[in-house]
Amino acid sequence: MLRIILVDDNPADAQMMRTALNHSGQPVEVMVMKDGRQAIDYLTQTNGHSVRAKHDLLLLDLNLPGISGFEVLESVRKCGETRSLPVVVMSGSANNADVEQSYQLGANSYVIKATHLHEIMDIGAQLVHYWSNCAKLPH
Repeated sequence: MLRIILVDDNPADAQMMRTALNHSGQPVEVMVMKDGRQAIDYLTQTNGHSVRAKHDLLLLDLNLPGISGFEVLESVRKCGETRSLPVVVMSGSANNADVEQSYQLGANSYVIKATHLHEIMDIGAQLVHYWSNCAKLPH
């Protein structure tokens, strides 16, 4: 089972992605967080020990209220226990500066958010397939 943390402040986007991930045809467990502060608090609790043991992947929106996705990514990479947690940035921005900064901060992938339901469903299925069947995740 692929265990995913999804950080997105838009409830509709989060629900659509959660649905897409759950309908991928493979078992997933998705925990949704609504903002950067909630994500950082959760990811750094008990120095990240329980987080790394319970989750395989972080799907992270960049445009979050208060604490940005960039700041969340930076925090994840600074913490020894979550440093190896794969992070896929999911953003509506195709701006090359955002893409470049995401990779410089340690993102494993950058995906531009789809706008049509069938595209969202395809992306969700592809993400689950790749991270479940192709990538070797640290444990």
